[in-house]
Amino acid sequence: MPFLTPEVTDERDACATYVIQQLEQLRISALDLDDVQLRAAPTAGTLSMGGLFAHVTQTVIRWLHHVYVHGVAESDRGLAEEAFALGFDGFWTGEEVPEVDGATLRARLNTARDLVRPVLGAVDFDTRVPIPDAPWFPQDLESWNVRWVAQHLVAEVARHAGHADLIREHLDGQISYALNAQDVGETFDWKAYAG
Repeated sequence: MPFLTPEVTDERDACATYVIQQLEQLRISALDLDDVQLRAAPTAGTLSMGGLFAHVTQTVIRWLHHVYVHGVAESDRGLAEEAFALGFDGFWTGEEVPEVDGATLRARLNTARDLVRPVLGAVDFDTRVPIPDAPWFPQDLESWNVRWVAQHLVAEVARHAGHADLIREHLDGQISYALNAQDVGETFDWKAYAG
């Protein structure tokens, strides 16, 4: 079941595996939801599943592009610049949803997932990349190493995968275990584990 990651071999593999697994958890949390449900904000907060897809996609793709441009020698780059195109404009916090359909949101999340290994596999984790200019980043630092960026992506995506779990439970009561089982053609019933 994709709820658990496969075993990992080293730090690079662990970072990539956990980012991908958390992106998959976000994808799985929205199984079978229609466009209206993707835009719904059913909790006391303002987040929606579609908003989380946009925010996480934007965050992951921007960080991976940043690492790729600043951490991989131009002569070693095999990915085209278009690989990092987001597919929708704007800044997405998780509250707003781009004016695209659910299939597009899902496809872009999958694109982010598919970029993780090629980018993290191409860069030395000790390489330092400049800290992006944003008010939420420290103003007294000039750079972070790629190791920090990779761990930050794990934490960022996991945080929002948790938000997605709560949103899904509010929408229709579905829980992550059952959705993970459904994703691979299995069933899950808590009663079978009680006893």
